[in-house]
Amino acid sequence: MQSTDIRQPDYFHKVVDCQWACPAHTPVPEYIRLIAAGRPADAYMVNWKSNVFPGVLGRTCDRPCEPACRRGRVEETAGHTPEPVAICRLKRVAADTKGDVSTLMPPPPKSSATASAWSASARVRRR
Repeated sequence: MQSTDIRQPDYFHKVVDCQWACPAHTPVPEYIRLIAAGRPADAYMVNWKSNVFPGVLGRTCDRPCEPACRRGRVEETAGHTPEPVAICRLKRVAADTKGDVSTLMPPPPKSSATASAWSASARVRRR
């Protein structure tokens, strides 16, 4: 199965409502699959690519993805009480149980522009 291509957000609106509703267009089905497979570190990294603070958002996000979740509509047509997937809680679980992900993180940028921006920012803070 191929990874979700977040460069084409219109695709999500047609297929994955929860991902379209997410302001960061986080590939929700992908990280839910990884959590279900017992791979919280990989799920965390999927979240981290679209949002560098998945642990924080797992606690503070207002969850626009959950009302958009298709599962509620599927359960409703099957005669059950509609209940969306607890997407935000799953993000929190992945962040809390990820373990050490330092080997999965990309290396820091080495561009001179980035270094200049950091040093300029440090000079401003010292004044």
